[in-house]
Amino acid sequence: MSANYIEVQIFGQVLRLHCPPDQQENLLASAQRLEERVALLKDQSGIIQLEKVLAIVALNLNYELEQEKQKNANNKAVLESCIHQLDNSLSKLLSGSSVAINQESV
Repeated sequence: MSANYIEVQIFGQVLRLHCPPDQQENLLASAQRLEERVALLKDQSGIIQLEKVLAIVALNLNYELEQEKQKNANNKAVLESCIHQLDNSLSKLLSGSSVAINQESV
């Protein structure tokens, strides 16, 4: 097998996927977590059809992804605000220091 391909067994099927060698471990772990989520949902819901279970799991994963994107956007806004405040504080400090330095030179 080529170093850029990996075989992943998921839902009883073997998939041959293109994957850089440094990401293969993460891909295998992701496949395992997906299998676990599907199995858990099947057990909890009693839904037998794999397509329905996969659709629900996909919807749940997308919802979680959107929540994380929103958290990241909020964190980014907070960080940008902090950086702006720090920049203003440093500018004031430096402008005050240059006045003091200029007065000492005189």
